[in-house]
Amino acid sequence: MSELEDLRARVKQLQLELDIVRTVPALPAEHRGQPITWRRWEPAPVILCERSGDLNGCDQCDHPGPSLLAFGLAAPAGQPERPPVIRFHAHRCPGCQEMHVYERSHTPRHIGAVTEEIAYCPPQSSTAQEGTDS
Repeated sequence: MSELEDLRARVKQLQLELDIVRTVPALPAEHRGQPITWRRWEPAPVILCERSGDLNGCDQCDHPGPSLLAFGLAAPAGQPERPPVIRFHAHRCPGCQEMHVYERSHTPRHIGAVTEEIAYCPPQSSTAQEGTDS
């Protein structure tokens, strides 16, 4: 094999390696003009449920879990002078990097938080299921 062929083979190998490198998607810096301060990514709590099965894995790439979880702090809605509180959370698969970001709101009619998805990053892995619309 000539030196040129060796170099071409090495370049091809490096291109294949670059194709599988995954980057961590960026969390939104603001929502509706309000800045968000994000805490670092942490492993999400493991959920064990006999009726629903394993809820910790990724539906896109079959990573067994746990997923990663980050919380975002911002001033309460409509009250920018108040101290920041946890108003956002994001879930990310450590395998394919699929990410969902949610805004949490509390209303008198609901117990707990009501969540609304505000951002989505699709899977970055070739092992993710093709043709899924999430």
